[in-house]
Amino acid sequence: MTDPAALVDLTIESLGAQGDGIARHDGKGVFVAYALPGERVRARLSPKGGNAFTGRMQEIVTASPERVVPPCPLFARCGGCGLQHYSLPAYRAWKQQQVATTLGQRGIDLPAGTGMVTVEAGNRRRAVFAARKERGEIAFGFHAAMSDEIVPLDDCLLLTPGLSAGLGGLRQLAGVALAEKQAADIHVTDSLAGLDVLVTTDGDLPMGRRQAVIAAANAAGLARLSWQHGRRQPEPIVMARVPQMRFGDILVDLPIGSFLQPSAEGEAALVAAVTTYVGKARRIADLYAGCGTFSFPLAKIGRVLAVDAAKPAIAALAAAVNRAQLSGRVEGMARDLEQSPLPPPDLKPFEAVVFDPPRAGAEMQARMLAKSRVGKVVAVSCNPASFARDARILLDAGFALEKLAIVNQFVWSAHVELVALLRRR
Repeated sequence: MTDPAALVDLTIESLGAQGDGIARHDGKGVFVAYALPGERVRARLSPKGGNAFTGRMQEIVTASPERVVPPCPLFARCGGCGLQHYSLPAYRAWKQQQVATTLGQRGIDLPAGTGMVTVEAGNRRRAVFAARKERGEIAFGFHAAMSDEIVPLDDCLLLTPGLSAGLGGLRQLAGVALAEKQAADIHVTDSLAGLDVLVTTDGDLPMGRRQAVIAAANAAGLARLSWQHGRRQPEPIVMARVPQMRFGDILVDLPIGSFLQPSAEGEAALVAAVTTYVGKARRIADLYAGCGTFSFPLAKIGRVLAVDAAKPAIAALAAAVNRAQLSGRVEGMARDLEQSPLPPPDLKPFEAVVFDPPRAGAEMQARMLAKSRVGKVVAVSCNPASFARDARILLDAGFALEKLAIVNQFVWSAHVELVALLRRR
């Protein structure tokens, strides 16, 4: 049996789904963070559970030719990026191969001509920061990997210039907002009106700190500051300007805490693929529509029914429809598609259906689509595994996977997004 305190030499055979190097030792898998295929490393082992170890790398004995110097000085401390040490060509090829492998596990081949769009660093327009006050000092930054430790940060290569420039003001805001030993997540979106901030924590904002928090928010130039205690409804604290985003040609007022694609460039790539795949369909259902990321661009093609469980998102979409006088082109519907997917009779009017579910996918809706007469489905996914499951349901019902686009907008991470065209044969 391996002594957990002992150092062992390992040969990295491949990268796992989360970007860790994978080796074998004593017949068990070993996952080694920040190791690359082909490398010889020296690592200290600890049980991972099941038939595997975690290896904490102590030394690179033989480096991969694909290893590069990480551009961020916080790499391997901050948990935000896991693959800055991998050359960009190799990293992109690995991501495409990960998609192929995941789909292959469901018996699905990548269509010919599948390509990948990569969003460069410096374009991330939303992020969640961690903050905690201890002994009067504020810790503000990102969590270390698999840890509650907060890695302080003054800058981040991933973020938009506007978001990066606001870090100092956000730190000062956290300093006056939090009580001793209080922790919070600080959700920030770089909207067209400026930074939209939601603080989520385990308590209300007391009246005694409220004026100082308002002053800090105004000093930081925030468009909006909101506060959320646990799962309660968020409370607007400051509204200097209405946070907005443009979807297609339409300005939409963002609800507090609303979902948004992480980058404008990634969103543009997804929208381009979705609208191309939908083609000339005259009636379109946009499921898991949010505030209208795809609905408004699709309205240039045909009439759109936008469905989402989030009532504030549908209300924001409806308000934008009214302002833009698009009532004949876009209709909103608040409906929980996990609990109540659209059944075949409700799907009958639509020539094309777009769905963009959370990471868990849209299994129940895929089963309804499989039973329907819808001829074209455009699936958007941030999880190749749940996409493959849902696509398999449609393929078994007579659909064919004709096209697939990969969008790599989570730079230096293992995450990837897909857009697929499935057409009934």
